[in-house]
Amino acid sequence: MAPKTTITRALLEWESKPRKMGCVAATKWFCKRVQRFRPVRLTRYTSTGRCFQHVVATDGVIRIDLVPGMDSPDE
Repeated sequence: MAPKTTITRALLEWESKPRKMGCVAATKWFCKRVQRFRPVRLTRYTSTGRCFQHVVATDGVIRIDLVPGMDSPDE
Protein backbone atom coordinates (compact mmCIF):
# COMPACT_ATOMS: atom_id res chain seq x y z
CA MET A 1 0.00 0.00 0.00
CA ALA A 2 1.22 3.50 -0.79
CA PRO A 3 2.25 5.60 2.21
CA LYS A 4 -0.24 8.25 3.35
CA THR A 5 0.38 11.63 1.72
CA THR A 6 -1.14 15.10 1.46
CA ILE A 7 -4.10 16.10 -0.70
CA THR A 8 -1.81 18.20 -2.90
CA ARG A 9 0.68 15.41 -3.48
CA ALA A 10 -2.07 12.90 -4.25
CA LEU A 11 -3.62 15.30 -6.78
CA LEU A 12 -0.22 15.88 -8.40
CA GLU A 13 0.28 12.11 -8.62
CA TRP A 14 -3.22 11.73 -10.12
CA GLU A 15 -2.49 14.36 -12.78
CA SER A 16 0.99 12.97 -13.54
CA LYS A 17 -0.33 10.55 -16.15
CA PRO A 18 -3.54 9.78 -18.03
CA ARG A 19 -5.85 7.58 -15.96
CA LYS A 20 -9.04 5.82 -16.96
CA MET A 21 -11.02 4.85 -13.88
CA GLY A 22 -14.61 5.07 -12.83
CA CYS A 23 -15.62 7.16 -9.85
CA VAL A 24 -15.51 4.19 -7.43
CA ALA A 25 -11.98 3.12 -8.42
CA ALA A 26 -10.67 6.71 -8.52
CA THR A 27 -12.06 7.46 -5.06
CA LYS A 28 -10.63 4.23 -3.67
CA TRP A 29 -7.25 5.18 -5.17
CA PHE A 30 -7.37 8.60 -3.47
CA CYS A 31 -8.58 7.34 -0.08
CA LYS A 32 -5.80 4.76 0.02
CA ARG A 33 -3.27 7.61 -0.26
CA VAL A 34 -4.72 10.40 1.88
CA GLN A 35 -5.38 9.87 5.58
CA ARG A 36 -8.88 10.51 6.98
CA PHE A 37 -10.57 10.45 3.56
CA ARG A 38 -13.28 7.91 2.85
CA PRO A 39 -15.65 7.26 -0.06
CA VAL A 40 -19.17 8.66 0.00
CA ARG A 41 -21.89 7.75 -2.49
CA LEU A 42 -24.01 10.69 -3.69
CA THR A 43 -27.49 10.10 -5.03
CA ARG A 44 -28.60 12.37 -7.86
CA TYR A 45 -31.82 12.69 -9.87
CA THR A 46 -32.36 13.70 -13.48
CA SER A 47 -35.03 16.21 -14.46
CA THR A 48 -37.29 13.25 -15.24
CA GLY A 49 -36.79 11.77 -11.76
CA ARG A 50 -34.36 9.01 -12.77
CA CYS A 51 -31.87 8.19 -10.00
CA PHE A 52 -28.11 7.81 -10.51
CA GLN A 53 -25.16 7.74 -8.10
CA HIS A 54 -21.63 9.14 -8.01
CA VAL A 55 -18.79 8.42 -5.56
CA VAL A 56 -16.40 11.07 -4.20
CA ALA A 57 -13.81 11.21 -1.39
CA THR A 58 -14.53 13.17 1.78
CA ASP A 59 -13.05 13.81 5.19
CA GLY A 60 -16.39 15.17 6.42
CA VAL A 61 -15.55 18.75 5.43
CA ILE A 62 -13.83 18.61 2.03
CA ARG A 63 -15.07 16.64 -1.01
CA ILE A 64 -12.63 15.56 -3.72
CA ASP A 65 -14.02 14.43 -7.08
CA LEU A 66 -11.25 13.06 -9.32
CA VAL A 67 -13.61 12.28 -12.20
CA PRO A 68 -16.26 15.04 -12.23
CA GLY A 69 -17.18 14.21 -15.84
CA MET A 70 -18.69 10.95 -14.61
CA ASP A 71 -21.19 12.75 -12.36
CA SER A 72 -23.98 12.27 -14.86
CA PRO A 73 -26.51 9.57 -15.74
CA ASP A 74 -25.60 6.89 -18.31
CA GLU A 75 -27.80 7.97 -21.18
